[in-house]
Amino acid sequence: MNQVPLFSSAGELANMVVTSNLTDVAWAKILELQRGQSALPCSVQPMVYDPTANEPNHTIVVFAPSPDSTQYTLSQGGDLVPYPKFDFLCTKGCPSVSNNRAALTPFTPLYDHLSGLKDELNKREGQLIITGQSLGGSIASLFTLFLLSSMDKESKCRPICITFGSPLIGNFGLQHSHWNSFFLHLVSDKDPLSTLFLPSGRSAPTSSHSQATAYKPFGTYLLCSELGCACFDDPDLILKFLTVASSEVAGGLQVVVDYGEILRNLKYRAICKGPRLVGERLTDPFSAGIVMELKTIGIDPAKHNIDIRRMEKQASDLTRKINKASDAKKLNDRKINMVWLERYKKKAEEGKKD
Repeated sequence: MNQVPLFSSAGELANMVVTSNLTDVAWAKILELQRGQSALPCSVQPMVYDPTANEPNHTIVVFAPSPDSTQYTLSQGGDLVPYPKFDFLCTKGCPSVSNNRAALTPFTPLYDHLSGLKDELNKREGQLIITGQSLGGSIASLFTLFLLSSMDKESKCRPICITFGSPLIGNFGLQHSHWNSFFLHLVSDKDPLSTLFLPSGRSAPTSSHSQATAYKPFGTYLLCSELGCACFDDPDLILKFLTVASSEVAGGLQVVVDYGEILRNLKYRAICKGPRLVGERLTDPFSAGIVMELKTIGIDPAKHNIDIRRMEKQASDLTRKINKASDAKKLNDRKINMVWLERYKKKAEEGKKD
């Protein structure tokens, strides 16, 4: 029986993420690399952290350009341009994919070096975390796509890309990628860098309005505000959050958000839960859950024209697809069991004859 979901889980999924150890590990390595940047020969070169006694199963790749490099590169503009190296993302339904010029500018000179790093990482086992903040997160996302394109199903090292406050890196073509589940983007509503290329008046002069609105998010987003956090993968909702944040946040490229402090506060909230108020009574618990989670990340559904019914329908359709796939698997398992049973009966009959 296909059941419609009764409760929205975006808040609980967010709590699971912030109380996990992955985001803390990724952020700690970013800070470690940033503190030692003066000794680095190239501020954009990735740093690979091998497994340690404390983290025996984690290989971590960090992209952390220097603040000067980040400000200069991001100020050059956010034009969307095609990049032949990422043609593997093209499909029949989406024949062209464009990426952010600001992210491609430091990525392109590193391509040969990253090709060698990709081959090395493909031979490893365990959890691979690829991470970065702001521009570093954009480069980390591009490298993760590059890495996933060369991995086969038998690979023992599966990556997850965790970014902190990174600008959008591409157009709607990225949404058609079947690798969306490998990306987790943490974004604060107080971070101006994550909304840099949206049409808010802070976009670089070379970015046309049409190109700015062509940017589309992909992957799962952990959206954070002073009230809490929630996880979403609905591109339209994520874009609405970023647009609202873009119109309200103050600051420029010099503003650096401390995601370590944000994670600590969110972890405390997840453990010490207080009352969550919707502000209005809704008889449908699923609708009430969606409204609560939207208000938690600073979006008022009525004020910002959020279609709650559309979100309900998307969740219901997804649940039906999952249930349908589950039913098909159960049927297939029964067919397999029937084959084994017939073989057993045949051998039993042969045994009696002997």
